[in-house]
Amino acid sequence: MAKNMLQDGKTIEIENTTDKVIESGAPVAIGELLAVAITDIPAGEVGDGFTEGVFYLPKASAAEIERGARVYFDTEIQAEEAGIAAGIAWEDAGNGETVIAVKINV
Repeated sequence: MAKNMLQDGKTIEIENTTDKVIESGAPVAIGELLAVAITDIPAGEVGDGFTEGVFYLPKASAAEIERGARVYFDTEIQAEEAGIAAGIAWEDAGNGETVIAVKINV
């Protein structure tokens, strides 16, 4: 292994600066990077988040998203450019659906 390798880059530290628990599986924007909390992270604590993989994430219910489309995250996954680039829709999700599978950070 290279002497200067820090880590494989599949996870990142998440600092919970809110007054609420970040629940396991919750999407968290870290700058322009989307992380998914691995475990519950209590308020004021630090935990880890995945930066690679396919995850079911909360979707704006009115959004019509086709599999393969680039998606964005503000407070939910959406098709319109807002917040940060989240990744690619891994499935179709129509109006009324509130969850979508997303391959993050691609």
